[in-house]
Amino acid sequence: MEKNTEIEVSKAACGKCGTVLQMYLRASAYSVVCSSCGAIHNCYNGEPELTNHIVGKAADSHISVGIRGTLKGIPYLVTGYVYKKENGTNYCWEEYVLFNPVHGQAYLSQFDGHWMCLCEMADIPSATGLVATHDGSTYNLYSKYKSKILSARGEFVYKIDPSETPIVEEYIRPGYLVSKERTKDYATWYKGEYIQPSVIKSSFQLASVPETKGVGMIQPFLGKFSQEGLRKVFIFLFIFWSLLQFYFTFASREEIVFEQPFSITDSLHGKEINSRSFELKGGTCNAEIQVHTNVQNNWMCTAVTLVNEKTGDIFDVGLEAEYYYGYTDGESWSEGTGWVSKVVSQVPEGTYYMVITPEKPTSVPVVNITVTVIRDVFIMSNGLIVLALLSIYPIYYHFKKNKFEKQRWYNSDYSPYENNDEDNY
Repeated sequence: MEKNTEIEVSKAACGKCGTVLQMYLRASAYSVVCSSCGAIHNCYNGEPELTNHIVGKAADSHISVGIRGTLKGIPYLVTGYVYKKENGTNYCWEEYVLFNPVHGQAYLSQFDGHWMCLCEMADIPSATGLVATHDGSTYNLYSKYKSKILSARGEFVYKIDPSETPIVEEYIRPGYLVSKERTKDYATWYKGEYIQPSVIKSSFQLASVPETKGVGMIQPFLGKFSQEGLRKVFIFLFIFWSLLQFYFTFASREEIVFEQPFSITDSLHGKEINSRSFELKGGTCNAEIQVHTNVQNNWMCTAVTLVNEKTGDIFDVGLEAEYYYGYTDGESWSEGTGWVSKVVSQVPEGTYYMVITPEKPTSVPVVNITVTVIRDVFIMSNGLIVLALLSIYPIYYHFKKNKFEKQRWYNSDYSPYENNDEDNY
């Protein structure tokens, strides 16, 4: 880490109230503001000369002028403090001037407990409409306003003029910002980076820092995915799910282990019919029971009990087939199907038979049905459940990030969210 170069401190008396002015920049300073009376001095020749301008007396700041701290590996000295306000609103924020003999000036800004470090830019961003571009990155316009100095103290490399209200344009790319400050005489661009409050506290060895409120203008969302990253996760999940579906489709045996036809007459209506025995192999897995009927414009209800001959374990299913069709206003239609099936999960291997209890409409003398058992079938719903489980976190992440971004843009006149005011944050 770079060592901080010692800066010689000189002292001079305020030309208005006589308070001792601590001076670090000397001839490098443009303005020196008295901490007691707010009198502004020019310092062209290294000695403060009183002007006719006075700025408001600065209240206690969170970081004192003269404090040293290290940001991004660079040791800085706090040489000035400014309290600013956005014209026409109640929004006020703090700005600290930081100085390093090798790296020059930097600026630290704090609003609602959120901090960012800004440096003047040598290469000017390209700003058109609601966006600005710099180094291949796009920044979106967040705010445009006039700022006013309410109070100040310390040394500044720029002119402190309380009557001036520069126009500020702020473009953001969460985590970073580019800002343009313009008056009739100059235009300066700055690049800012969000600094976590804990970093400020440790860097300047502060006892405390302001508690954060809401979401900061460039506060990054502390998640692992960018918008593009989240999209890739969803694509990966879909591909992974598709591969699983193909695997389970081909891995499923779907073996027909039993098939037997029955003719259901009035004498068998509501009576129990025992099928022949059959074997279920392959350990414990599912079995699909199908009932095919010849009903037309009618129904057929069949209760099936699958019975293990050795253990007596039973599995009950109810199967009701309905099939209707016809013509209405010259157009044909149909509803339902003449066959129905249900899957019984976790059926152990063994020898089984079925107890079939049919119920048929009295208007039909005979209904022919065929009962089929298929072992180890592929179930689409299982794949959908897997996909839903895999998607829980990305979906939660998406909605959480979306809420976070709405909070960020809540006070912006350029919010991309149409109904940003409908959420009460």
